[in-house]
Amino acid sequence: MEFETVQLELDVCADTNDAWKQIMRRKLGSASRFEIHCWKEETNEIRQAQQFGTVKACSWEYGTVIEGRVTTEFVEYLLSLPKPTDTEVYNKMTPFFSIFLDNGFSSEHYGTEFNQMKYSGS
Repeated sequence: MEFETVQLELDVCADTNDAWKQIMRRKLGSASRFEIHCWKEETNEIRQAQQFGTVKACSWEYGTVIEGRVTTEFVEYLLSLPKPTDTEVYNKMTPFFSIFLDNGFSSEHYGTEFNQMKYSGS
């Protein structure tokens, strides 16, 4: 069995997060579980994610991982988020550092990078 990573492109200079939402809508449709990764100091974002999941034990000393089910409420919440305004370091599309789905898809670096694990073997 072999997997490869396929990077999906996104205009990281966009003024809105509409393109991010379109891609996320498609990918969330085939997912049943998620993980959201936040830096420890992102306490507000951690609280937001905990509305839909629980903190997962992990060895990432600088961050917190929240895991949960992809529900209609979670999808509606995620797709209703406005584009963050704190875009000095990254032109953020989402307030969450990384979102991983159990279908092999991830939105990383505040939605500025997408990855899709692709099955490519027997």
